[in-house]
Amino acid sequence: MKYIVVIALLLGASIHLQAQAVGKAQVNAVAEDLIATYQLTEAQEEGAYTIAERRLRNQEEIAHLASSDRKLYLQKKNAIRQGEIVSLKRLLNQEQLPVLREQMVERRKKESELIKQMKARGATREEIQLAVWEME
Repeated sequence: MKYIVVIALLLGASIHLQAQAVGKAQVNAVAEDLIATYQLTEAQEEGAYTIAERRLRNQEEIAHLASSDRKLYLQKKNAIRQGEIVSLKRLLNQEQLPVLREQMVERRKKESELIKQMKARGATREEIQLAVWEME
């Protein structure tokens, strides 16, 4: 009986370590993208890794909702995106903020265009909101 418990613990630990390794690669990719996009300093790089890790962890936590409750999934996905924007605003300095603002303006323009198109097709308010949330 003791051997079964030990084997189960070792198996669980090895699976956990494998999941972390995949997560680290994803975190590194997202963080490197943030570093390149905003031209972050070495002092800001740690914050970029924290933001990337938080975003990916939160996305993993809500992934199961994508198939079971699409509306809730999209709401939470949007909340994650907004939280990331707030974190980036705190991280960036005055010279880096215009890049973030430009990205936000571009997103608003895309949202506006989508809303106009959907209204022209006669979509309901809820359908429009879901479509906006689905935008990446």
